[in-house]
Amino acid sequence: MKFSLNKKSFGLTEIIVSAVILASVMAGFLATFVGVKKYINRSSRRTIAANYIRSELSSLYNEVREDTWDTGKLQDGKHTSLPVTINAKGYSGSYTVTDCNTAGNCDNDGNYRRVEMKITLPSPD
Repeated sequence: MKFSLNKKSFGLTEIIVSAVILASVMAGFLATFVGVKKYINRSSRRTIAANYIRSELSSLYNEVREDTWDTGKLQDGKHTSLPVTINAKGYSGSYTVTDCNTAGNCDNDGNYRRVEMKITLPSPD
């Protein structure tokens, strides 16, 4: 049997090694894409939540009047906002109103109210 030293093709070992290298590179790309998709979904949920809070605050702006100061949405205590469904995901929120004159935890003098909003984000997919 005569062996030729002029090799013009790849051997089985070389093909297997290159397939393993290619598979590990592709797995790295796939892991990157999955991570980016999770980050985009989380950012989307947070953006929707920020817009939800903005809409709730704009409805409270209309309540800043002398005639509704103690009877409307800005009276002291915890208030629950209506849950809303956006993109088939449920968001809910609540806000707490504190009178700065009686609580003594505000830095300003005068008749002010502090509004703290809390929103519950839907669980990730």
